[in-house]
Amino acid sequence: MEKVATDIYTFSRLRAEGFTYVDKTDMLYAMASGEVGFQFFIARPRRFGKSLAVSTLESLFQGERELFKGLAVEPKWDWSKKWPVLHLDMGSSQTATVPELHRKWRHMLEDECVRNKIPFRDDENPATAFENVINDLAAASDNGLMVLLVDEYDKPLLGHLMKADVTEFRDALKAFYSVIKTLEKKQRFAFITGVSKFSKVSIFSDLNNLKDWTMHRKAGTLFGYTHEEVQANFPGRIHGLAEANGVSDDEAFRQIVKWYDGYKFHHAAEPVINPVSLGECFDKGEFADYWSKTAIPTFLVDILKEHPLDFSSVNIEEDDLETYEPEHPKLVTLLYQTGYLTIRDFVQMGSARRYSLRFPNMEIEHSFLKRVVGAYVRQDPGQSSGFAFAAGEALYAHDVPKFLKALKSFFSDIPYDMTDRQNEQMWQTICYVVLRSIGINVNGEVKTHDGRMDMVVDLPDDVYIVEFKLDRPAAEAMEQIKGKDYAEKYALSKKRLTLIGISFSSEKRTIVEELVEEIPAG
Repeated sequence: MEKVATDIYTFSRLRAEGFTYVDKTDMLYAMASGEVGFQFFIARPRRFGKSLAVSTLESLFQGERELFKGLAVEPKWDWSKKWPVLHLDMGSSQTATVPELHRKWRHMLEDECVRNKIPFRDDENPATAFENVINDLAAASDNGLMVLLVDEYDKPLLGHLMKADVTEFRDALKAFYSVIKTLEKKQRFAFITGVSKFSKVSIFSDLNNLKDWTMHRKAGTLFGYTHEEVQANFPGRIHGLAEANGVSDDEAFRQIVKWYDGYKFHHAAEPVINPVSLGECFDKGEFADYWSKTAIPTFLVDILKEHPLDFSSVNIEEDDLETYEPEHPKLVTLLYQTGYLTIRDFVQMGSARRYSLRFPNMEIEHSFLKRVVGAYVRQDPGQSSGFAFAAGEALYAHDVPKFLKALKSFFSDIPYDMTDRQNEQMWQTICYVVLRSIGINVNGEVKTHDGRMDMVVDLPDDVYIVEFKLDRPAAEAMEQIKGKDYAEKYALSKKRLTLIGISFSSEKRTIVEELVEEIPAG
């Protein structure tokens, strides 16, 4: 049975204690060799192995060859050369004020000087202290060069998005990181990671030398595990998981893919499996939500309460997908960069691309939407899921009145300050979120030959076609369903078809009228 670590992010410890390491050193070598550049940046969601990659590079440049025995990089690397490494882990650099952040940076730099056995030349300006450390490390090196590794570069700023002081923190990061470009000639290699990719006119305006591999094909599977990697590295764990759940090894792997796979970091790359969630699944022997047990950023939920997003159809231009301004965070960009949405496909329009996004897997979709449902009614997700389960059970039982009653109960608990910006799309989105949060197979904006259906619920024995109208009669919704022959799309399904026209009142902020017609299974 392979040893799996879910809380070790240090390469040397992982290897020394015999934990399974999925070999990513061939891809790391593509950057570290210097063949294609010397300064790199990659953004990835949290808990995807960024810190382990940084630690692996640290051991590589420090020449710790014994740790790389049997790995792809060992025969390629020149082990006769070593470089001093400045490793800045910004994960602990969240502070309430910029002066506190400056002090934390200076202490971090001092600790790195102690580790590298060089004197620390402090300065009130942390950027100056940063310059001093880079210069002194390079001077202490046999070849006059040092290696710079910055992990979670954006952590000091993320806690201040949507707050009044975000610009102050952005300027602090910009001033500090500008040193990387200024002292480029002293660096054999630089690697920066984080969750967010801000536009180059903000934090990285001075770092036009950085090679951004965030959406580079060569880095598409650098973080996360491919199917082949999981099957090759964890056969014993897959078998143990299968035995624990009373299924075959093949079925256990299919469930792994269903729960934890689906992340794409380049449109042509293989999808990858979340490594931490997979490790937790192996450890506990059951399929469950692990990745989002850590807090979902509250500002994301706050934005969704202000502007409900139609998760059934999320599209974004390539430029917006890749970057955003700290002062003006874009919801879809944030959801992609933090790992709640991923690439489904894209459309090429001349030189521009438009991406279609989706939830990567069942773990993310269900856990995230439960939080959103809870935020809509300002309840704990466990409490708010009661509405969703009642609605879902009614649909499976083909009890349409009970389904509509559950929706009305849910809507009655939505605060006025959310529904005062209502439109048909908002109500449709909320219905979609409620049902998808418990795994109901619901699709929004379903295309037909003559239009788009607002919502379709597709169950083993039933198909429900739902059309929404705001301050217009339910009869108008039903006329649209029939006039555009929405049911034709499912005529050969041999399922019972139920047509539902729903009218919302902007004044009462709930369902005020509904029409239901049934077409027997054919």
